[in-house]
Amino acid sequence: MKRYALFSGAYNLMMGGVKDFKQSYHTEKEAFEVATQIAKNDIFTRWVQIFDKKIDTAKIYSVVDGKLKERKEKTCPAGLFESTQPQAC
Repeated sequence: MKRYALFSGAYNLMMGGVKDFKQSYHTEKEAFEVATQIAKNDIFTRWVQIFDKKIDTAKIYSVVDGKLKERKEKTCPAGLFESTQPQAC
């Protein structure tokens, strides 16, 4: 597997899932370009994550109007999973 793993889906289940894994890439730029296309073309995708396996960190994005919007918080504080805040986490 290459350094940058791309995940996306309709529901962001914090435990993750194999079905959310799309592919891995050698560079973050490659992963981001594919993520941008997924956001633009897949109306059911609500989130995208690019995970850097080497330094064990991830950039998490919400899909808003077909575009990626990077989330500032890396974790979800208690209470943000409620349906009243669908893009909070």
